[in-house]
Amino acid sequence: MPLSERRSRILAFIVEDFVDSASPVGSQTLVERHQLGLSSATVRNEMALLEDEGMITHPHTSAGRIPSHRGYRHYVSSLMGEHGLSTQEQFKILHQFHQSARELEQWTALAASVLAQSLGNVALVTQPRLFEVRLKHVQLVELMDNRALLVAVTTDGGVHQHTVEFPVAAHQEQLARIAARLNADFGGKSVAEFPVREAAEAPGPVEAVIIAALTQLLLKEQEAGEAPLVEGVREMLRQPEFEHSDRMLDTLEAVDERHLRDAIPADAVAGGGVAIVIGDENRVGPYQDMSFVLARYGPQSGAGGVLGILGPTRMAYADAVAHVRYVSDVLTELMSKFYSDE
Repeated sequence: MPLSERRSRILAFIVEDFVDSASPVGSQTLVERHQLGLSSATVRNEMALLEDEGMITHPHTSAGRIPSHRGYRHYVSSLMGEHGLSTQEQFKILHQFHQSARELEQWTALAASVLAQSLGNVALVTQPRLFEVRLKHVQLVELMDNRALLVAVTTDGGVHQHTVEFPVAAHQEQLARIAARLNADFGGKSVAEFPVREAAEAPGPVEAVIIAALTQLLLKEQEAGEAPLVEGVREMLRQPEFEHSDRMLDTLEAVDERHLRDAIPADAVAGGGVAIVIGDENRVGPYQDMSFVLARYGPQSGAGGVLGILGPTRMAYADAVAHVRYVSDVLTELMSKFYSDE
């Protein structure tokens, strides 16, 4: 059931007040701060209904309420207004990029630094790479009667080697013919575009092993990624959520580059735009008490990466979205010019 207009307003005020103060929000505070024109009793009743609907929760013995993960989700999906950066903020960020060297590594490092300083949370940026790996050509080199070295070159310039073993003997002349056939049929294609042989043209045992190994190799390369650049750990640890030592240790583990690489929900930005992944929408562990605000950067048809913010669920989401979107747009424009000039 959709929230009433009055209940929606009260939820929005609770979210925004809690983000500002990090303290549970009471009915009397809402009435006085926002001049609601309602009695405290009426607001308490509405807050009780919001709690029944799972939008807010009652921490410990406090008289106030805080948003639940569901409440944050409803807020960002239905109540949060658009928020853009001021011209002054845009100029300040753009100036920093134009002052940096014309190198991708410096741009990505600067993007992480700008987001961390602007938002006081952990900023993360993955290095640009092709999201869809395509085969350029394949080469097969005989090692033994039933063993060969598979060398696959991808369109992003990567060279990948894998040793394959066959159930029957296969010599160099046969391997060269298979490589030529695979280059003709699979060259320039991603795994999703690999042609499927008709039953009458089913590959023999040697070719079948090679196709399976090639498919696995490209899928692994497509899923792989370097650990992201991370900035702003110190800033985030200053926030009230991480005052206790047990939370701090969990948080330090969560923002470790190796763990973070696997935790980033990169599929959330596959459709473009800025994605917000809140609390229990994340993988298990400390990430379920945190939120990501992410965007893809890079030319639409070229190499790109993911940038964004990781912080507590008590986050100024509108401000985070505005900064992530703008930095993503700046980085995309710089990369487009970089590749067009090469």
